[in-house]
Amino acid sequence: MANYKPIHILRYGTVAEKVHLEKAFSAYDYLSINGNTAAFVSNAISRFVVEKFFSRKDKGFFIDPITYAFQNKIELLYSVSKTSGEKRIKKSVEKLIERYGSPVDKVITGMPVFPTDFPDQSTRKAFAERILSFQYDLVYEHIKNQDLQKYLDYVTPNQAKNIPQLRPKFLIAPYFYLDNQDPLWEDWLELNIDFAGISVLQTKADYHLPVFAQLVLSKSMLLDEGSLQKIISRYSKLNCDGLTIWIDDLNEHEASFSELSGFIRLLEGLKGKPIYNMYGGYFSILLTHKSINLLSGVSHGLEYGESRKVYPVGGGIPVSKYYYMPLHQRIDFTKAFYLLEYSGVIDTTKDNWGSSDKYYRDICRCSQCQKIIKKEMINFVEFESREFYEIHKKNQVLRRKKASSDTKENCLYHYLLCKKIEFTKVRETELDQLLEELKKSLALYNVCDYLKEGELDFLSTWESACRIVEGN
Repeated sequence: MANYKPIHILRYGTVAEKVHLEKAFSAYDYLSINGNTAAFVSNAISRFVVEKFFSRKDKGFFIDPITYAFQNKIELLYSVSKTSGEKRIKKSVEKLIERYGSPVDKVITGMPVFPTDFPDQSTRKAFAERILSFQYDLVYEHIKNQDLQKYLDYVTPNQAKNIPQLRPKFLIAPYFYLDNQDPLWEDWLELNIDFAGISVLQTKADYHLPVFAQLVLSKSMLLDEGSLQKIISRYSKLNCDGLTIWIDDLNEHEASFSELSGFIRLLEGLKGKPIYNMYGGYFSILLTHKSINLLSGVSHGLEYGESRKVYPVGGGIPVSKYYYMPLHQRIDFTKAFYLLEYSGVIDTTKDNWGSSDKYYRDICRCSQCQKIIKKEMINFVEFESREFYEIHKKNQVLRRKKASSDTKENCLYHYLLCKKIEFTKVRETELDQLLEELKKSLALYNVCDYLKEGELDFLSTWESACRIVEGN
């Protein structure tokens, strides 16, 4: 365990986030990119990888092929034109379909993909090859199209076509969503297993990169021991190099002890290969601790994305929130203010709400906080969203908070730096001390009148779940 270091993974969302990814470059290890984004803005992503990763062998990226998207609820792949009212496949999905071909192209006609659309090994091998080559070639296609090869030949003689940091860290086999409410779920399971095996053989022959299988499960399966054991039985025998896992809508702050216990049983059953949780928060980071060692890495988005639904519904403008380190949770500014006042960090009876010394000692001392708050707690207001947008509904107009660009930036970088601190602390601190800190935070804040009864129960749930693993 001398080189033990869990992988901190950040998700690439949109081109607009590029500036934040550059500024926060030191805060993460790997970049995770969704397939539709990779297909739609391949040049922007590739340029970022070439510019930022070329001289950084410690950094890396991988592409999630999101093949599950063609399986259910394909109406989410469509958008409606605001001008013409025409319904059509989203451009990013259309680009992905061009790369993946048959049988997923059938969604253009309004039909989802079924296991029977992959009837034989020939069909499966051809499909897997297209998915793998798309991931493998993304950056180098940009290099070729932009005539950058000669520069690489100059700086890396005889190695220009094989610079590790310009290829994905690993390739992900085609995969589909497993939900025990779906009567075909075991057919999908067997298809996933077959695709993983095919991908290992093809990658070994053509690409010489690690291959991961992606396991995407409904949350209900964590409570179904029979289904869980079937999945463990099949995935634990795979000859792949690792696993990426996504549990549909598993919010660690709302999950029950039974759900987290089921998640732990799943990870224990798959133990032996690197496992990355594609959407996780502090509880998942705790599971990377060397005394637990159930996860090898955790992924999240820029300020958001510690949990995600497989088939998201709705939209709206996300509100920037302040990440409250003692609770490992994003919360509204108003709640954060009252908790800081309750714990004596903010004292409104003092000039400028008092000194920031206690804040840096008990809450956070990241560089963003020091830049914003400086020596006086009144500067904490820079984390507040003070602008609004309107939602028009029939006979009423609703006002919702939104963050200014400055507030969004303050919350975003504070969040990313907090995540970096959490990864480092979990790596360097004894597990018992980390769990005692959860208990200490619960004891301090649980009696605060501003919080609802049971609002912080997740802290004791996390601690109890980790104690079970620790005791094994």
